[in-house]
Amino acid sequence: MATLKSGETATQTGTYVEVGHGGGKVKKAQRVEVKQGDQLPELKPYTVEIKHKGEKKTRNRQHRWHLVK
Repeated sequence: MATLKSGETATQTGTYVEVGHGGGKVKKAQRVEVKQGDQLPELKPYTVEIKHKGEKKTRNRQHRWHLVK
């Protein structure tokens, strides 16, 4: 099952859990019960700083929703 972005319409009724932008686990993740056709709640965006070969880059990220059951 693919992850869904904040504000998208739920494809199935069930429990959705917050996951990282790549699908990984999140500490203290939010869980919501959503019915099919309802919009998923908004998640706050955040900024990460990446250091690679002496260069610093910032990237904006946002967690996503994943259907658990």
